[in-house]
Amino acid sequence: MKKLIAFFKQNSKLIVDFWVNQVVWSVVGLMVSWPMSIMLNKDPNYSLYMGLAAAFTAGIFWFRIYDMLNQHGLKYAIKRNKGSSEQLNIPSDSFGLKIGLFAYAPTILLVLIFAAFSIFNFESGRAIMAAVIYMIPIHSIYNAGWLALSDLGETVLVIFTVLTLIPIPCFAWLGYYLGVRDKGVIAREKVNKE
Repeated sequence: MKKLIAFFKQNSKLIVDFWVNQVVWSVVGLMVSWPMSIMLNKDPNYSLYMGLAAAFTAGIFWFRIYDMLNQHGLKYAIKRNKGSSEQLNIPSDSFGLKIGLFAYAPTILLVLIFAAFSIFNFESGRAIMAAVIYMIPIHSIYNAGWLALSDLGETVLVIFTVLTLIPIPCFAWLGYYLGVRDKGVIAREKVNKE
């Protein structure tokens, strides 16, 4: 437990930025999905439009996490390239994955509880967890995807919800991994100013 607390203290700015992005893009997910759901409810291409909306909100969130960790890794690459005389303590290649998993852990826990309630047919618990995950700005980035698949049954919704956990740790890892190697940088100017 002490290691987790120390990890949080050491990386709190990055983790809080992650949480802020998650809430912001969850709000955007709700702002996109709810009006579209109401306007396109009777449209024969409802699922397609909602799927595209989910791809939009999720894609931007994935990019934000990638860019955030890429910029963090780039700081180390720039210091190393400048031949900084200070002792560089560069985190390992798995640092981005650790940040992604640590910062996303509350969401992962909520999704796993939702999946367990669904598997064990605890209907009221499942309904509460679905509302918590998709209505409160936590995991609502994927709300449009949930709505797009709502006619396909509960099993599909549970699989979709669990699968939505995979991209964030992957993009967090990739962003840091490329950043520390001075690759995959979108806007190098931000880091050069620091």
